[in-house]
Amino acid sequence: MTYKNIVFGILMASLISCGQKGATEVEDSKDSVDSEVVSLTKEQANKLAISLGDAEEQLISSTLKVQGEIDLPPQNMISINFPMGGFLKHTKLIPGMRVSKGEVIATVNDQSIIQLQQDFLMAVAKLDLLKLEQGRQQELKSANAGVSRNFQQTESDVKVQTITVNALKEKLKLIGVNPAALNENNLSGEVFIKSPINGYVSKVNVNTGKYIQPTETLFELIDPDDIHVALTIFEKDLPAVTKGSSVLVYQAQAPGNKYQAEVILVNKGIDDDRTATAHCHFKNFPSNLLPGMLVEAEVIVRNKKATILPDDAVVRFGNGQFIFVMISPNEYQMKPVVTGIIAAGKTEVVSGLEDIKPGTIVQHSAYTLLGILKNSGEE
Repeated sequence: MTYKNIVFGILMASLISCGQKGATEVEDSKDSVDSEVVSLTKEQANKLAISLGDAEEQLISSTLKVQGEIDLPPQNMISINFPMGGFLKHTKLIPGMRVSKGEVIATVNDQSIIQLQQDFLMAVAKLDLLKLEQGRQQELKSANAGVSRNFQQTESDVKVQTITVNALKEKLKLIGVNPAALNENNLSGEVFIKSPINGYVSKVNVNTGKYIQPTETLFELIDPDDIHVALTIFEKDLPAVTKGSSVLVYQAQAPGNKYQAEVILVNKGIDDDRTATAHCHFKNFPSNLLPGMLVEAEVIVRNKKATILPDDAVVRFGNGQFIFVMISPNEYQMKPVVTGIIAAGKTEVVSGLEDIKPGTIVQHSAYTLLGILKNSGEE
């Protein structure tokens, strides 16, 4: 841009000088900024040597710079609770600490834990007794010495007690107690809460000695295996971003440290701000990136077919991009366009060329024409 500014200044000084030497005045309706039309004298046109042409169709390879956020699917955020309630006896967890699957992360104790184990062992003992009685009633029935009604009652009692035992067994499993290893000699009021994943601690919501309710979340763990980056893609750039596109992710404060990722899904819905989200998986997850962090990214766009113009044909003015089109000899009109990828001295034009006549687009002097247009508007 520095070279363009120097050339622009030299040309402007020359062209304004030519206009001051008595060149034909242009009409107010054409040389104002509002009309977006600039008229040149013959002398100005000769000095500029404006070249005209058309946009071209080419395959371009480039990078698309976007912004995004480190994201985590809901299934990778694990909430830990204790379904019976009890007192938190011990935990060493702090946010950010790494945990391994099966590692004891907390100890809970309560009288209700002992009561549950007692109920289970007593139910098992009663079931064993009922099964013996069922066997005895079966022998009596077979020898025609028993009453059929007694056998049926015993059989029903066994079924009911089996249901009770199985229900208590599942309750023990919920709190981490192995029913098969439980006996009358190893009852305990303590149970150990173990990590279900390899990951790290996101939140610790309790402290030692606190009574925890069954619905209370004790800890939140994060499984980093599926941490990804959600990139914000503008509507005009969506065709260039597809599943499998390569991505380089980095933090704004450390642009030299780039991490490889790959687009796995592009959201088909367009938000109110005319953007969509592209979800990307890291090739190797960087441990220093955490959910919620803002990042920058470069999407590698390869061999995309695009309508292009030379960079010098497109100007930025205000909040938009524009080109100049010849509408009559030595008269040029500024027209808005929507641009896309910029690569190797070429600018992609997404829209704005629909009604332009062939061979009328200014190729290399757009910034000079913009300067003349603005200058005449100020006068």
